[in-house]
Amino acid sequence: MKMNIKLILIYLLLVSCDDSKNTECSIESNGRGKILSVLPLGNISSTFLSDFLIDNNIDIGINPKNDVKVYSIVYQTIDWKNIVRQASGAIYVPDIDGNEKFPIYSGQHGTESKRSNVASLTPLRGFDAMFMASVGYIGSSPDLLGLGVSDDVVHPYVHKFVAEAVVDKIRAVKNFICERNIGYNKQLFIAGYSEGGYVAMATHQLIEEKYPEEFALTATAPMAGPYDMSFSSKRILSIDSYPQPGYISFTYMSYNEIEELNRPASDLFQSPYAEKIPSLMDGSKSIAEANNYLTKKIKNLFAEEFLTEFLGNGEIELKNSFQRNSLVDWSPKAPIRLYHGSDDEEVNYNNSVIALDKLKAAGADIDLITIEGGNHSSSVFESYSNALEWFNSLRE
Repeated sequence: MKMNIKLILIYLLLVSCDDSKNTECSIESNGRGKILSVLPLGNISSTFLSDFLIDNNIDIGINPKNDVKVYSIVYQTIDWKNIVRQASGAIYVPDIDGNEKFPIYSGQHGTESKRSNVASLTPLRGFDAMFMASVGYIGSSPDLLGLGVSDDVVHPYVHKFVAEAVVDKIRAVKNFICERNIGYNKQLFIAGYSEGGYVAMATHQLIEEKYPEEFALTATAPMAGPYDMSFSSKRILSIDSYPQPGYISFTYMSYNEIEELNRPASDLFQSPYAEKIPSLMDGSKSIAEANNYLTKKIKNLFAEEFLTEFLGNGEIELKNSFQRNSLVDWSPKAPIRLYHGSDDEEVNYNNSVIALDKLKAAGADIDLITIEGGNHSSSVFESYSNALEWFNSLRE
């Protein structure tokens, strides 16, 4: 999809804003969610947003009604070792006069390995949160730990810990709107596509299991995510070729660090790819750029011994790590709607089928909306259109 980012930046007219704050606000947990800095990026008009959708032939089920104020923030979070870290993201606020109270929408982005390709620097990268703000939501787009300003830590890619920084971003958003006396109706909606689908589901689980008294979670729309990491990993290693080898490399870097596997890339990958992967995943390159240096052929990418062991009875530690970070064995309370293209070649559709079956058996209020014939790219906007329409039907 072609999106003219330069046009968005042109329309981000830098304006002075009222920084008067309610100093009694402190919505955080042991410093987590504390706002460290706020940078106003300007206003985007509803007319421009409407024209943008028309010009790019995009339908996400939204007709922008109001202008949007955009802010880049830095806030405090932690890593998996409980070390205090900085994280960043964007906040999108409806430019509406009056005393209206808004719900919060947290939109999680898809896979991104280049640290600078984030909403806090380029607001369009949080396009869903931006457009939700244009119809009266407080939009939140977290860069996620390991991206944006947090350049000293690995990104927890398709790992459950990724949700902790999302929760802290929501705390930061609540601080932000409280300080500025912006009305909040206590509803919280969560969505995301691809990796963002995984992050959305992980955040839902984390909130309900660890922070149920702190957040009133209304509904979650995970889209095209790898919810069953055990299934996903085995399937990818069982096929002849995979279109996104950068995803595989990113997963290795994440799990090797966070799960403390401490294995050199040469344990898993063949030369010359083993030597290239650490620098490809150091935050300086996008997945598309990394793919240019890798191979799609699974038998050429992975070391033969590793492949044999993983598809057999070996690699127990790694398999257990994938099992621990799967999101299909719990009991959600707030409603969930899954969205997925039936012909998804990057994140297999059965991820959503497995999640539907297991979570429904656990008592979840859950449904799966299938985009018939849709692949990973072609299903994006239809998924968002359906999900955002559902959210609007639940809004108070």
